[in-house]
Amino acid sequence: MDTKQGLLFFGFVCLQAVLVSAAPDWVPPEIFEMVAEDKARCMSEHGTTQVQIDEVDQGKLENDPTITCYMYCLLDAFSLVDDEGNIDGDMMMGLLPDSLQTRAEMILEQCTPADGTDNCNKMFNLATCVQKLAPDIWFIL
Repeated sequence: MDTKQGLLFFGFVCLQAVLVSAAPDWVPPEIFEMVAEDKARCMSEHGTTQVQIDEVDQGKLENDPTITCYMYCLLDAFSLVDDEGNIDGDMMMGLLPDSLQTRAEMILEQCTPADGTDNCNKMFNLATCVQKLAPDIWFIL
């Protein structure tokens, strides 16, 4: 996987679910190293704590800008959302293993474009939709 694919893959990883406390086995371990700097920057910019991220991993997603803007920030860092908070579904789909393609297409069809009052609220609505449809593969970095 080249760097660009890895960064794009990270975007989909951010959209993945919340009920799994560890990353699914299909996520390459190098992703975590690749995102560390942007994760720290986004956490700092939005006042996000690791405790909040851990709570989301445990299934508690609240419409709180400190976590939803963090999610937008990570996707934006890798150009996987536009200025209006819309996900680039084609780029996301290109990064997933074949075993998840059909399911991911269904999720993207049902969850995008996300409505919201701003980009952070759109991320909350998107994440809530994805979490509802795919809690077994959803997690947050």
